[in-house]
Formats: sequence, C-alpha cells, structure tokens
Amino acid sequence: MDQHPLLVASENIHDSGIIEDAHQESEDTGNEEYGDESNLESNLRRRKGKIISCVENASRLIRRRVPCAGHLMTPRRLWLNKIPTQCDVVIEFPEDAPDDALRWLLSKIKATPPEGLGLSVLVRAHDSTKRTAFYVTAPMNVLFKAAEEARLPKRLRTDLGGALKEFTKRESHCFAQAKDSDGANTLFTSQERQWLVLQVLQGLRAGASDLKALQGRAQVEEGQSIVAAWQELGLITQVFPLHETSALQQLQSSWVRKFFAPQPLDDIAAYFGVKVALYFAWLGHYTCALCVPAVLGTILYVGMWGRGQTAQDIGHVIFSLFNVAWASLYLEAWRRYSVELAFRWGTLSTPPELLEPPRPLYKGPLEESPVTGRLEPREAPAWQRRAFRYLVSFPIIGLCLVLVFVVMFLMLRLQDWWDEKLPEQGIFSCLSVIPKVLLAGAITLMDEAYYKLAVWLNDRESYRLQSKYENHLIAKVALFQFVNSFLSLFYIAFYLRDQDKLKEQLAGLLISRQIIGNLRESAWPYLVEQWKLAKLSFKMWGALSPTQEAPPPPSENKQLGDSKSSSDCTSSTPKRSINQAEIESSLYKYDGTFSDHLEMLVQMGYVVLFSSAFPLAGLCALANNLLEIRSDAFKLAHVHQRPFGQRVANIGTWQNALGMLGLAAVIVNCALIGLSGQVSRLWPGLTSTQTVILIVALEHVMLGLRSALTWLLPELPSWLAAEIARAEHCRREMQCKGPSPRQTPPSPPSSTSLSHHDQDFNSSQDIFDRNEQSVGRPAQYYYDLSKILPLVVNQHKQLH
Repeated sequence: MDQHPLLVASENIHDSGIIEDAHQESEDTGNEEYGDESNLESNLRRRKGKIISCVENASRLIRRRVPCAGHLMTPRRLWLNKIPTQCDVVIEFPEDAPDDALRWLLSKIKATPPEGLGLSVLVRAHDSTKRTAFYVTAPMNVLFKAAEEARLPKRLRTDLGGALKEFTKRESHCFAQAKDSDGANTLFTSQERQWLVLQVLQGLRAGASDLKALQGRAQVEEGQSIVAAWQELGLITQVFPLHETSALQQLQSSWVRKFFAPQPLDDIAAYFGVKVALYFAWLGHYTCALCVPAVLGTILYVGMWGRGQTAQDIGHVIFSLFNVAWASLYLEAWRRYSVELAFRWGTLSTPPELLEPPRPLYKGPLEESPVTGRLEPREAPAWQRRAFRYLVSFPIIGLCLVLVFVVMFLMLRLQDWWDEKLPEQGIFSCLSVIPKVLLAGAITLMDEAYYKLAVWLNDRESYRLQSKYENHLIAKVALFQFVNSFLSLFYIAFYLRDQDKLKEQLAGLLISRQIIGNLRESAWPYLVEQWKLAKLSFKMWGALSPTQEAPPPPSENKQLGDSKSSSDCTSSTPKRSINQAEIESSLYKYDGTFSDHLEMLVQMGYVVLFSSAFPLAGLCALANNLLEIRSDAFKLAHVHQRPFGQRVANIGTWQNALGMLGLAAVIVNCALIGLSGQVSRLWPGLTSTQTVILIVALEHVMLGLRSALTWLLPELPSWLAAEIARAEHCRREMQCKGPSPRQTPPSPPSSTSLSHHDQDFNSSQDIFDRNEQSVGRPAQYYYDLSKILPLVVNQHKQLH
C-alpha cells in the first residue's frame, strides 16, 4: 500500500541526513559552550543556519510530494518582488467587457485635451483572471495642470522659507524636490501622483455627445463621472493605485513589526494620505489617554473588592465624575493636537464649498461653473432632497430603531430564561455568557445590514459634495449604532436599575465585540487573501510549486489600439512570473476609515458612559487598542490594496460625534449617580425632590466646567499662531518682491526618471514647459488666512 506523501517526505528528510547532521552539530556546539565568546557566537550562527537549512529542505520536499502545497507555502512577497509594474493607477475590466466600449474609453483617456484627458495608457491582459487592464500614468504637464487646479500645497525650497504654498506651474522651480524609489528627483510623491491621476480620471464626465456615443454600450447619465459610473454598473471591476515596494517595506518594518514604538505618522501621511494618517494619529492619541482610566479603574476595582456598600458607592460616584472630566479633557487635547497635525501636513484650511469638485456619481446637466469656469453638473433643487429625507429616510430609520428595540428585548428575555435554567454555581454557570455573545453577534449583523441601507438612502438623497455625503452618512450610521449598541445598557441601567446585571452586560458586550471585530477585520481577510493567492497560483501553474521551472500558459494580451501591449514589460522577465498589478488586483479593497472610526466611537461610549459599573472597561479597551493599532496597520500593509490618498483638515464629523458623546457622558453619569441609589445610601436624609435637585445641579456644574474648559483652551496653540503669522509675512514679502526668478535653467529629466514614469508610455513632454505660460489665478499660500488670522488675533488677546 502506498504511503501518505507527508510520510514519504519525512522519510526522505531522514534519509538525506539533514536532521542527523543538525543533531550532531547541536551536540558539537554544546561541547564548545564553555569556550570563549567568539566561538560561542560562531557556533550559534552555525546552529541557526543548520536549522534554517533543515526547514527549507523539508519545505522543498513537501512541496514536491504534496500537490498544491507549494502554492500555499509560497509567500506573496516573492511574487511582488519579481516584476514591479511601472504605472500609477490600474483600471481593471470584467472578462466579458465589450471591446468597443473599452476602445472608446481608451481613446477618451489618451486623447489630448479638450477632447480627452491626455493620459498615457498601457493595455494588458491578466492571464490569471482573463481580464483586461489599463495601466495609467500621467505626463508631467498633465500632473502640473491637475495639481494647480486641485490647489495642491507643496513645500518651497529652504532658501525661499520652506513654507507650504499652493502649487503653480509658473513657479514649479520654487518648490522643493524629493527622492522617489529610484533615487531620482521628483516634485510629486507616488501618493500625490496617484491622487492627481484619480482626479483627472474622475473629471471625465458624460456630456450630451458622450451619451450618444455610449448609446447601447453603457447606460450613463449626463454629468456623471464616466469611470465612477462604469464602476457602479460593473463595467469596471476596480480602480486602484499600486504599492511602492520599497516604501511599503520600510513601513512594515518601522510600523507594523515594532509593537510599542511610536507610529511614523509623517511616513503614513506621505504614503497612505492625510485621512488615514489622521485616523491612526487619533487612535494612538486615544490609546495613550486610555492609560489614565485604565489605571484608576483597576485600582478602584481591586481596592473595593470585598468592601462594604458605602465604600463601593463612594468609588462609583468618584469614577462617574472622573469619566466626565476625563472625556472633556481628552476631547480638548485631541482638538489642539489635530490642528498641529493639519498644519504639519498642509491641510489646516480646506477650500470653500464653492471650490470643491462635485461627487463623482453626482448627476445632472453639465453647465459652466461661475466660480471655476469648468463644466460641472447642475445642483438639484434642495426641496427634492428634503422631501426624500423627511418622507422616506426618517420613517425607514425609525422602523429600523423599532426593530433594534424588539431584538434587544427578545435577547434580554432569553438571557433571563437562560439564567433561570443554569445553576448559580459550578462549571455550567459559565454558560451564562452565551446570550451575551449572541447579542453581540446580532448587533454586528444589524450594523452590517443597516450600513447598506444607510448608503442606499444617502445615494437617493443626492448630495452634490463628497464632504456633505460623508457627513450625512456618518450621522445616519452613528445614530443607529448608538441605539443598537447602548439600548440594552440603558434598559438595564434606568429601567431595571440592576447594577450587577449592568456590569455583566457591559463586560460581555465590550469583550465579545472586540474579539469579533478583530477576527472580522484582520484575521479573516488575511486568511481569505492567502487562499485567493493559492488559487491564483494553482490556476497559473497547475499543481507545481512556483519555485519549480515550468513553461507558462500562452499569453492572451488584448490589443486595443496599443501596439506595444506587453512586450516592453515582459521581455526581460523570467518565464514563470506574474506582475505586481495582477497580484494586487486579487487583494481586498480598503474601504476607508469609516468602520474603524465607528468601532472606536462605540468603544469610547462603553468607557465613558457605563464604565462606573465596570471599572475594568478602560483596561479592556486599552489592551484591545494596543492590538488594534498594529492589526489595522497590518491590514493596510499586508492584506488590502493601497488606498488613494485624501487630504482632510481633521477627522470630520467624527469629531462632532465625539463631542456629542462627551455631552452624553455628563448626562448619563449624573443620572446613574441619582438613579442607582448611591445618593440615597450616602445621604439617607435627602428626599426624592432634593435628590433630583442635587443631580440636576451637579449636571449643570459639570456642563459649565466643560464649556469653560473649551473657552480657556484655545484651539490654536500659541506657537502655531506664530508660525501662521510668519507664513503671512513671507507671502507679503514675496508679493512685494515678485516671484523668485529661476536661478538655474531646468535640466531635462534624467534617464532614471524617464524609465520610472514615462519610458513605457513614449511621453516626451518637457517637465517645466518653458514656452507655455501658466493660466489661472495668481499663486497664493495654501492657508486661508481670512479664516485663520482671527484665531491668531484672539490668541494674542488671550496671551496679553
């Protein structure tokens, strides 16, 4: 009878003498351990090398004996390092995409303005999925125009002050240059190039002539972004930027693998964008602030263990008041810190709404904007949006909240029935947590279902600006999350008035949701990604290991008007290979920081609202967040596709939600003090009316202190006010002296730079376009000083 392949592989390992040699080497080195330190160090290195060699040989033998094992054991980094794809953005189409539609889009992207976008495109067919992909990059003249229209802030040269200033093509020589991954000088980082290319692609909106050309090919409404609309219809499967391997590996080393090291926030902002960096900055700031309630809550929990009722009541009151003070101080500290980060990353002042481009999926007849002069979809009447919101959105949201109350009530009744059936002591008493875990799972499922419903409602309300769209979506989801996550706790605290049951329910929900969230967000996507890559490998090479030599399947590159489909990229590569873009197309898409912010908002609510009943809530949240920072970093650096960078001034409406949570903390904690019986037990002589007056007075005092704290701590730190004043002084000096002359004529692009960006695309534009004059508005500093200078004046008055 044939032996199992794993047993045969094990026998071959022993026959080859590898393990015996390793054991003999271990004995030899053990006899020399009493020698000098240099011999010991050398022996340890030799032992480590033998062990590594043994593991590699075992892996090789298993992959040869067991079908498909090589694909499961080959790490993704071996593929990513093989053929880097030299482009900025990849547009992937489904396998059955009509060729005539693809040719039309290709012509629109490649045609020079105003007929097209003027981008460079390389057409490739992905052998693993049989899908066509456009590898898109932008010549420097297109990047210059896009950066000027987007008012992208760039840092000036050090001899010109080094301040941030809106980019203008006419003064491109005044800005500092950085090194790209190939060591060549460049004005724009890879994240900025990808964001600018995306802005150009989304600026391709369907006009009347385009609707006629697309009739029968793709249903697009007038005014919509063609790329975004096709992605919504399924004619485009995905649009994603590529990772920069060297920068990503540096982040993996300095960010993901160093558990207790400070986060490299500047590197995160430069690679993933300001929005992602602000989320991790807030998460790190919140985690550090959690150390205070975690330590105090642990001291109170341990110190009051076994104490009398009076000591427990005093500790409850103290911790409730501490929660209110801590929440208020933390929010003010984060408000000031976020302003510092926005100043550092050049997003302190966002452009006014009239300058913000319309949302890509916003539709309407195209007309010339009176502000920018560009063709933009006309805004729909406000009464239509309000009518849909009041007549459709609000009733549906109300029905969802009623459904949450019904589910919560049924789960609490299940908990009561379950507790009656279980013995109070013994091993089976531990099973009482099962209904709590079921409630946490039900809350998670309802969150997922309601989020999809909220997105549908938000789309029908048709908001013109992306910022307003996100703000209203956050308001809808945050309201539902507040009710869905805290309704059972409010019911126990204020209706049943059972402190012991409140403690059990809070501990069960907090710990269960943290475990479910970490498994759902990081562990499960990572396992699915590894399985996808294993299937991709098996589909490409059959049952062989990727490390073995075998002829690849015949290429099926499509020729869509591009004569050099793939020869430029594959002529110097190994036969058995797969490029970077094809690998990253199989990864998870990063959906942004929305779910991460929402998860932390709910967690903070558990800590500041009800942790007086369970003082260890702060400690549980701190332990979870230490893991959450690295798991979210692992998710970005290892599991998901690279997101497009976004420039924001702060965390947006989430900051308002945190403020509302701090306000709710004052009301809830004061109500818990009055309704849970601590006041009546500590001061038994008080009547019910006097107790209510005392609690209301305490609440108003806390609200007054919170408002005074906001007024006493200005949002703009004094050093930042001085920096903004210095930037204004530099701007006035440059206006008086005129623009700085070009000190040296621009040198043509180096061969390294051309090979990195434009060699595959035959772009021959001059980087600085000497003979072309810039059109548009005069250069201005990025900071909107009309909004910021009043803050500086107020800060000066408070200081003096």
